[in-house]
Amino acid sequence: MSDLYEKGWRQGSVFDASLPASWLAHGPGGAPEIVTEVFGRWVVCTQDCDLRAAEADSQYTHIEIRPVLEDDTPDNWGIRSRRIRLTERDHVNSASPRALITAELLASFGGPSFLLSDARAKAFKTWLGLRYDRAAVPEHLVPLAREVATRCGTRGGRAAAEEVHEVLMQFDDSATPPKVALFAVVADSADKHVIKTWLSEASLRINQELGVVAHIDVATKAETSLVLIENSYAADLSQLTWRGEQPTGAL
Repeated sequence: MSDLYEKGWRQGSVFDASLPASWLAHGPGGAPEIVTEVFGRWVVCTQDCDLRAAEADSQYTHIEIRPVLEDDTPDNWGIRSRRIRLTERDHVNSASPRALITAELLASFGGPSFLLSDARAKAFKTWLGLRYDRAAVPEHLVPLAREVATRCGTRGGRAAAEEVHEVLMQFDDSATPPKVALFAVVADSADKHVIKTWLSEASLRINQELGVVAHIDVATKAETSLVLIENSYAADLSQLTWRGEQPTGAL
C-alpha cells in the first residue's frame, strides 16, 4: 500500500467532506461535556514528511485537519492575525476546532479537491509554525509589535531585508512607553553593518507613543543563542509584513 504523499496529499491540501470536530466545554451540571460541530471543507495540516511516512491503509496514524471557512474571509493575504487566507474566498481561523483522522479515512476521500499555490502553501506552513511554535504577543503590546513589523517591512529597506531570516523582539513593559530590543538573525553572507544601519533607520520611524527601540543587534543563525530565541517574539519580515500573495525575504 502506498503512502498518503504518493496518493497526492500534501500539507495544505484542501478537500470536501462532511466531518465533525469536537471539543470539551463546561456542561450545565459542572462536568465536562463534548460539543460537536460539522464542517464541509477541510485543509491538511500535517507536514509532508509525516504524510510520506503514513501508510494509506493505516488505522493508527492520525492526520491533523482544520476546517476551511468562507464567512468573513480577511482582505489581507498575510498572517499577522488568527486568520490565514488560503484563496480569494477561503480562510482558516486558529480559534476553530481541529480534528484528527486516520490515514485510511483521509485516503478514502480519493484525493484533494485542490492544492494551494506554492505561494499560499508557503504562507500556510509559516502560519502554522507561528501558531504552534511562537507564543502570542501579550495583548497590550500588540500595537507596538505590529508597528515594529510594519516599519521593518517598508520598501526602502527591502534590499537589506532580503538578507534577514528573522527579526526577534524583546519587550520591557516596566517603562512607559514600553521599550523594545530588536535582534536581526541574518544570512551568513549578510553585511551586518548594513543590516544594523537599515534596522536603526527603520526603528526611527516607529511611533514613540507606542514604544521606544532601546537596543539593536545583528547575528547569524550560528551566533544566535537558544535562550534568545526562547525569550523573544517573532517579527520576521517575511512572516509578519507581506501584503501580497507571496512573502518576500529569507525564510
